[in-house]
Amino acid sequence: MIVQKEFLNKLKDFGLNTYESKLWTALLSRGVSTAGELSDIANVPRSRSYDVLESLEKKGFIIMKLGKPIKYMA
Repeated sequence: MIVQKEFLNKLKDFGLNTYESKLWTALLSRGVSTAGELSDIANVPRSRSYDVLESLEKKGFIIMKLGKPIKYMA
């Protein structure tokens, strides 16, 4: 997924780091996704996507829908 660097830099003003910005914009484009799908789209290592998504949830940017698999919504 291609997102302009300028937009990603603006998200830093909201307290998001690079991985958070990439995963959040990927989730915005998809609506509902799993961590694996988002990591592939956003080019974020899958091993990092889970803790980054948890951080986004704590900051109030996303909602985690429990189940198998866990789904995330923006």
